[in-house]
Amino acid sequence: MKILFSTGCLFHLPLEEIFRLAAEAGFDGCDLVVNRDFNDPRYEETVRAALAILPAHALHVPFMKVKRWGTQEQAVVRCVELAKKLGIRVVNFHPPSWFHMEIQFFRWFRKVGDFQRELRCEDVFLTIENMPLSGRRLKLAPYVLNRFEDLIEFGIDRNLYFTFDTTHLGTFDSDVVAAFLRFLKTGRLKNMHLSDCAPPDQHLFYGRGKLPIARLLNTARVMGYDGMVTVELAPAELPTTREWLSKVLSYACSFVKLHAGEAKGG
Repeated sequence: MKILFSTGCLFHLPLEEIFRLAAEAGFDGCDLVVNRDFNDPRYEETVRAALAILPAHALHVPFMKVKRWGTQEQAVVRCVELAKKLGIRVVNFHPPSWFHMEIQFFRWFRKVGDFQRELRCEDVFLTIENMPLSGRRLKLAPYVLNRFEDLIEFGIDRNLYFTFDTTHLGTFDSDVVAAFLRFLKTGRLKNMHLSDCAPPDQHLFYGRGKLPIARLLNTARVMGYDGMVTVELAPAELPTTREWLSKVLSYACSFVKLHAGEAKGG
């Protein structure tokens, strides 16, 4: 497995500093989240400077409006193009949200018959991510294909790969290990977003929720999962001083490697 750090965890810091902290902590690379910083016309220069510090093995399509990247469907296409240019192998996106009235995106989404072919992904794996329930008392399913079983069926039918998010699955009070095994069985699982969950609170540090993170990682290792594991924590879960941030990230990385096995190069 490759152990990655999501740049979204520290979105408030300069990109090069995020990559530098991840490198110091022992991560194999970063999961690069496209955010509003990418509105800067010089964003590619900034990204290449960060990649000189540590590789990015995954790219996350923006989940908020990034003006220069156009509509949601245009952003997906543009991220695939950027990944090919930078040598990033996995691009991940969220399914449309009915709660946010993403009607145009939904219409495009359901018309694509073969995502890999029609978006000219070539050597890039386009993954779709399972999404959470929302609400403290009244549980709402705000996304299309909110049930992971439906997401898997759609992905196989439309030639998509998968990113499995542990905290999103945790909002359903389902067995996270059993769900992981369902994704793994498809042969299409490319990344796992790792964090804890105590509904409705998501993206918590390991041990701050109810998910069996260590058992999940050990299961992944035993079952031969050789994809990526991205540490994806809410910014509020991390310290603000650099000294303590460096220590916590080192621990986060070491914990994953302890239970998943040392990541191999290549």
